[in-house]
Amino acid sequence: MTTPTLDRMNSDHLRALVAAVDHGTFDAAADSLRISGSAFSQRIKALERQVGQVLLARTVPVRPTAAGERLLRLARQTLALEDEALAALGRGDGGRVPLRVALNADSLDTWWEPVLREAATWDDVVLQMQSEDQEHTAVLLRDGAVVAAVTDDPTPVAGCSSTPLGTMRYHAVCASFLLELHRDARGRVDFGSLPIVDYGPRDGLQRTVLRRVTRGRPAIVPPTHLVPSVHAYLRAVELGLGWGMLPSAQIPPGVLEGRHPDLEPIPALGAADVHLHWQRWTAGTAALDRLTDAVLRAAPSAGDAAD
Repeated sequence: MTTPTLDRMNSDHLRALVAAVDHGTFDAAADSLRISGSAFSQRIKALERQVGQVLLARTVPVRPTAAGERLLRLARQTLALEDEALAALGRGDGGRVPLRVALNADSLDTWWEPVLREAATWDDVVLQMQSEDQEHTAVLLRDGAVVAAVTDDPTPVAGCSSTPLGTMRYHAVCASFLLELHRDARGRVDFGSLPIVDYGPRDGLQRTVLRRVTRGRPAIVPPTHLVPSVHAYLRAVELGLGWGMLPSAQIPPGVLEGRHPDLEPIPALGAADVHLHWQRWTAGTAALDRLTDAVLRAAPSAGDAAD
């Protein structure tokens, strides 16, 4: 069966698909569209009949099927363009258009602030940011959950463009007293017993740099703490919960120079550079273009890697 093209689809049906995924249940999605639950169900069924495939798994929360994921991103693009065109013609509903963006927490906590400052002056959009590790933000873009993402993957997702943003440099840092507790008689650090602090289960940066010192040897599995907050993560390292990779902009003064009373870098692990890219829909709106300009102005330059 040939899948119908989007320009032959009812935009109300596409809005129902997007609302179901965004709100998680049919009832909540129906409320967001100000229609009855039965009317909402009819829209989803009509769209599924048209494409000849089941688009949503009726779970809690509602999840798109493989076919639904393929249609979801195109639906978001079509509706964003439609909303912007209607607003330009004075026929919109007067509401703000959402700009959904995925970025890593460290970017949000450091160089992203000028983007927020600019977005505060916009009266036609709402900025909806989703925090995810830079290794996984492109997945959200591929699934149609966001219109743009800060990612470490330079290869554009289908239907997207990719622009280099610059480099963030991370340093292995630990509380001095904790390092001393995990040194052997020769002063070497036992990385098998020295605890790690991870931001979350997908945070692989610590493991990446740890492989440098264990290359050619059996993999080690040190105790690992999870602290899913940027500020709490830094505080956990400062208090000696474990060692972690800290971006240059977050490291307290004197640490890298060896002058901090409580913290020190771990020379055996050194630094790691994360090269960031801005991926966004190619068929975007003027609002997305404006956001892109703000991001490129605020982005870390390649020179930041040397800090």
